Amino acid sequence: MSPDFASDASEIPFHLDPPPDATSIGRGWRGVTLNWHDAPAGGEAASPALDHDVVALRTAGCARLTQIRGGQTDVRNVARGHIAVHPRGMPSRWLWDQAGAVLLMRIPPGLLRDAALAMPGAPQTVELHNHFGLRDPFIERLGLQLLDELHSQEHASQAYITQALSMALAGHLVHRLGTHPAHAEHGRTRLHPRALQRVQDYIRANLHEHIDLQTLANLANVSRFHFARMFRESAGVSAMAYLESVRMLRAQELIRDGIFSLGQIASLTGYEDQSHFSKRFRLFCGLSPSAYARQAGCAAPAASASKSATAAGTSALL
Repeated sequence: MSPDFASDASEIPFHLDPPPDATSIGRGWRGVTLNWHDAPAGGEAASPALDHDVVALRTAGCARLTQIRGGQTDVRNVARGHIAVHPRGMPSRWLWDQAGAVLLMRIPPGLLRDAALAMPGAPQTVELHNHFGLRDPFIERLGLQLLDELHSQEHASQAYITQALSMALAGHLVHRLGTHPAHAEHGRTRLHPRALQRVQDYIRANLHEHIDLQTLANLANVSRFHFARMFRESAGVSAMAYLESVRMLRAQELIRDGIFSLGQIASLTGYEDQSHFSKRFRLFCGLSPSAYARQAGCAAPAASASKSATAAGTSALL
């Protein structure tokens, strides 16, 4: 059976305003349809319920991204390499504060089906769940390879390369992020909404403290092992990735406030020292704290602060 590939926009309706800066539509590729957007700061996009899944890979820039989907609003810090999975059948809306670039990989339904059929023991019907702010090195590598082909001049083997990359992406999605609808009811796979809210509230209220997985599992009243799996299934990212995302979101707010030094910000967001904080900030956002401050149009935070000043800053925020 040949895959139900789509290579024309009319086969996979998807619209963002403004239109993409680069697209695979019209190239005759078989597999995922690519739209690449170089988005300005302060942007907004909305999509109706689609008949296909979309995997979004951020390829440049760090931003505070708001997702409104299924009646829920979620805010994350996203940087180069972060991934979001937008399931079919669910309208959504996004808002972001900083400029950046994103690659939208639109997955034909038949591509996932054929990938599942080709995998021994895999279910024939696969659903992708909503994931927001996910890190997946394999998807990132595939996405960047597809983007490289999109930005390259057309050549004789391009259609074969992109088809192979598309099949690899579909197989990975089925294996790592897919769920068989009939299997989801056999066991408790997600945290109760109140337990999830309790964990998230605790994280936001205790960013300046050391937070470990066992503490969060105790709040949810499940084992550490089950908590890790259930939190990822509920929130779309691991608990530790969510924790760092909230810490970085708070750090960006403190930098924009222009009140605290770099050492104070590190302490207030739970990092041992400003050196470690700066490394994590650069890795997460793709910019140093000072560069982020300049991009946000505010003064760069001072490099250090005394312990007493840091303690005073912590007390002021608690």
